[in-house]
Amino acid sequence: MHLAVSDIVAATGGRLVLPPGKPVPTAVSGVATDSRKAAPGHLFVALRGPHADGHQFVEDALARGAVLSVVSGEPVAAESVAAEPVAAGPALVVADTLRALGAIAALHRRTLSTTVVGITGSVGKTTTVGLCAEVLGVRFNAARSAESWNAELGVALALLGLDQGVEVAVIEMAMRGLGQIRELVEMALPRIGAVTTIGDTHLELLGTRENIAAAKAELLEGLPANGTAIVNADEPLTERLVRNVRCPVVRFGLSPEADVRATEIRCTPDGCAFVLDVGGQVGGRQGDVTLSLPGTHQVRNALVAAAVGHAFGLGLHEIAAGLARACQAKMRQEIIHLGELLVVDDTYNASPQSMQAAFDVVVLAGGSRRRVLVLGEMLELGPDTPEFHRRVGRQAAELQPALLLVVGPNARWYLDGAASAVLAPGAAAWAGTTEEAIPLLRSAVRPGDIVLIKGSRGIEMEKVLQGLRAGMEVASP
Repeated sequence: MHLAVSDIVAATGGRLVLPPGKPVPTAVSGVATDSRKAAPGHLFVALRGPHADGHQFVEDALARGAVLSVVSGEPVAAESVAAEPVAAGPALVVADTLRALGAIAALHRRTLSTTVVGITGSVGKTTTVGLCAEVLGVRFNAARSAESWNAELGVALALLGLDQGVEVAVIEMAMRGLGQIRELVEMALPRIGAVTTIGDTHLELLGTRENIAAAKAELLEGLPANGTAIVNADEPLTERLVRNVRCPVVRFGLSPEADVRATEIRCTPDGCAFVLDVGGQVGGRQGDVTLSLPGTHQVRNALVAAAVGHAFGLGLHEIAAGLARACQAKMRQEIIHLGELLVVDDTYNASPQSMQAAFDVVVLAGGSRRRVLVLGEMLELGPDTPEFHRRVGRQAAELQPALLLVVGPNARWYLDGAASAVLAPGAAAWAGTTEEAIPLLRSAVRPGDIVLIKGSRGIEMEKVLQGLRAGMEVASP
């Protein structure tokens, strides 16, 4: 990386403050947001987070060799800037350091010849990013955003981590409201964009699935005329997604109308196999694909990656090779062996759609094993939150679990839905917190069970898995 300080000043709209006797930096060779990772020639951006304020570490970053710090303040009034970080060395004063980081990332991205692929959607984003990176990595030097690096900070850091040797970068893009994906697109400049699906997440903020589609469409609407928009042919709101798209559109899915589709799907506990058809029924090309991810929903994610690979000119054998080497992302339907227990760790997040997908994995991976379902509540679903939980509760009860353990203040709605099914006495239980859920789960599981642990990010269901694991270690001789 080589960014001129004058360009950074112009991009951020900030104001340089140069203490007397300090050298004036002309360029930076890297960007750090953690002072411990600052190195000679770096720019240090002081971010304020929930647990720490980067402004407290400006001196540390400069001591490690950083030549410039970006600090918050009023860009016009020097007296509003704290004396400590400015006195330590050259500083760029901006109104918002997070926004400045994004501007610097956009500046760096424009120095690269890298082709960016943007991935968004209500569910399946992280897994699909991984699948795309594996497929593209068969031919190209491909990079991907780290898991969950999908908002302003994560996308900026992902872009800043790219160098001239990276030919293709797959970037996950998330949102919590209208306009946010548009900002990420302006930062990353993707040429190819894909929307996995439109679900019920973020209804609390956006109100309707149509508004969610409008927010996701911002990715596709920002693509250049020579780009490719990839959408789900089986999604009812697809036409809303492509309404204002100016580039060619490729549809993936299971329906005969899809340009990239799967047929002859065969799923087992170890994954799925299917025939990949690229180009549609007329004149299309077909090849066999093996995927080590169980569940039909993973086939759809693989089709996104296949469509991306096809847009880059990869052949069927290259696409199949990339998909064959893909593995599941952490905390996303990750299958873990704890002694004789089989645990499906799906603790990263939850929505009505992803709950159903997780239940499918339990059926496929668990076979005849006794089933234990530990479900944390689902957040950000808006006024229909009770009904969404009841519906998932009914679906969970249909699996006839030995225990349906629900976690969180609003998780009782799961049990309302499950009440319509006939469960064994004592098969349903509620815990107000993850801490309360751990002993209930420990006392219920038996060797050979399959245990699903899933819930929204804010519930931190990974603590339940940690408690289960710790309990088994204590119980081991």
